[in-house]
Amino acid sequence: MGSTIDDEVMSGPHYPWPWAHAPAMIEADGVELVAGVDLDEDKLADFGNRWGVKALYTDVREMVAQEKPDIVSVTTRLDERPDVVAALAEGGAKVIFPTKPLSRTLAQADEMIEVCRRNNAVLAVSCHLNWYAVYTNAREIIDRGDIGQLRSMICNSSHKGGAGISRLHSHTFALFRLFAGAPVKWVFGYMDDGQPIDLDEDLVGSGYAVYENDVRAFLNSRSMEGWDLEFICERGRVVSRNTHAWNELWGKDPETGYPVQRQFPNPWRPRSSMVDAFQQLARCIETGEEPLCPGEYGREALEIAIGMRESHRRGGIRVDLPLEDRSLGMSERTMSQLTAAK
Repeated sequence: MGSTIDDEVMSGPHYPWPWAHAPAMIEADGVELVAGVDLDEDKLADFGNRWGVKALYTDVREMVAQEKPDIVSVTTRLDERPDVVAALAEGGAKVIFPTKPLSRTLAQADEMIEVCRRNNAVLAVSCHLNWYAVYTNAREIIDRGDIGQLRSMICNSSHKGGAGISRLHSHTFALFRLFAGAPVKWVFGYMDDGQPIDLDEDLVGSGYAVYENDVRAFLNSRSMEGWDLEFICERGRVVSRNTHAWNELWGKDPETGYPVQRQFPNPWRPRSSMVDAFQQLARCIETGEEPLCPGEYGREALEIAIGMRESHRRGGIRVDLPLEDRSLGMSERTMSQLTAAK
């Protein structure tokens, strides 16, 4: 995600690149890419050659002491992430931007949020849909009251490699939190058959979440291939189909009351959500804006996934959030590992 992910995702041409953090920093107005860190010296050299970066390090503490960066992306594996985030916060980084899922356990997520708070660092999680232009437009439609108050949200998602509730659906749950405007109160879940639910591994499943303001969210893993999202309001809905490629606005005919499709406003020009993320993170420093996906949203996304798994383990009961046992966690599995499990 830091440098080379765009080489690997050639199957989604409708999605505006870059996805990788380094080229997004280069593209973002007011942001300059100044350094890279990697324990793998071959990857570090490739990073420098790709992006024209000469300040290359194998130690994150040395990098932050020498370069004094404002914004640092943390694209490590989960095991290293808590220590890296702590080193950056204590070293003076102003914005720390880890990839999802935020951490392996809830206790680690709590610690990362606390160390950033203690050191006056902004912790934002790279669930980039929160910065994606179409969802920004959709939130503006709802906030203006054009289609009434938000009532429920639906995600239909199925992928050949599996759509893990922690890995992939950190994006979904963080976006739902942004739209709902309130924390999740309770969840239940049902995991797809044939998975090791007794182990703390990422799983594929379906579930239901209720927010403190009574907005409801549904996750359906038994869908056709793709990723569709729907935001249902009192007088209409916004629908995003085919992994964000096609977007619809529905309202009511003023005379008949029947649903009618309307022009989606603010004609959407393809633009990288990662570029928009870095531009907004810069404003967090310059003007004090709150990030569109703060650390608390990343923690809640992990907690929803764990809560849905715990619900399944306990026979499909309601599980209240926040979870009392902060040692609970969910490990990171790749898409290929999810496929093998199925």
